[in-house]
Amino acid sequence: MTFYDEWLETPARIQSEFQESATVAKDRDIPWVSTPQDAKVKLMIANQQGFATMGSNVLKAEIPVGWHTGKHRHGEEAIHILEGEGFSIIDGQRFDWHKNSTIQIPFWSEHQHFNDGDVPVLYLSAMSFDLERFVRLARIEQLETCGPNDPVQLSGFPSQESQYYADGSRAVIHLEDAPTDPSLEPQGAIAAVANQHHHLQYLAVPGNGFRATSVAITHLWSEPPYHHSGRHKHLEAVVYALEGDGYTDMHGEKVAWSAGDVLYVPPAMWEHEHTNNNPAPIKQLRIQFGIRFWFTDIWPEGFTSQRIYDSDGQPIEAGPIERDRERSFD
Repeated sequence: MTFYDEWLETPARIQSEFQESATVAKDRDIPWVSTPQDAKVKLMIANQQGFATMGSNVLKAEIPVGWHTGKHRHGEEAIHILEGEGFSIIDGQRFDWHKNSTIQIPFWSEHQHFNDGDVPVLYLSAMSFDLERFVRLARIEQLETCGPNDPVQLSGFPSQESQYYADGSRAVIHLEDAPTDPSLEPQGAIAAVANQHHHLQYLAVPGNGFRATSVAITHLWSEPPYHHSGRHKHLEAVVYALEGDGYTDMHGEKVAWSAGDVLYVPPAMWEHEHTNNNPAPIKQLRIQFGIRFWFTDIWPEGFTSQRIYDSDGQPIEAGPIERDRERSFD
């Protein structure tokens, strides 16, 4: 077999890997570990965890009361605060945050996070380290280790002056300030994203002043009880279940998830639709990895986001579950 024979067999092998890929990281099944950076952390999405990713990583970490993380620098990172309050020092600037704040950390910026509240801080982190490693460009440097806060050090930090970095890009947005204006949609007014969710707020998107290349936490959406999202397909999707329980109809299979889990849709252009079949609302975070859009741009045929239509030729958009049941009896 020549190298070219192996190339010809590659597409079929990749499709087989997609079929075998894990599709949900169950929070309760992943153990905590300790690292120089975090007192408690768990790796949720990575190739080594059984996910057929495009180089994407998702982690969850905890900062104990009165503690700080280590200080380090690496590739671009997106963070969402799940619980607690505190602040980050990023390249010497202070940025305050609390539950449901979203933070964008630029490439190779020194950063460290401090818990100055009364409860443990829990945060979600997204990076592209697997991709950076694959292309031989991964860089990470540990500068300090995690540990208890020093009151003298805390008192010496400056107050927050702005939510923006010195170069004009935004560092942090709080959910209470996150707009719902659909004109902020990064993908524009394409059919695949129209009426995709019942309620949508925009987080780290260009319209809110953010600059992101490899990763960003861009949306928080919610569905009421007994509602479903729109149905569409595109390359890789990564979704964190913030609140509630439900399932995702993915490639003809129902993938169940609960609050704390991470849903992973492989980059196989699989149809998918999120469903809340419970009496409480659900909330989910969208984690965007830029490699997906890079491939969409260079090879749009087949990789562009596409809306799915029903047998009557109508787009399957967000709405009550009962609506689909009624249509099935027409």
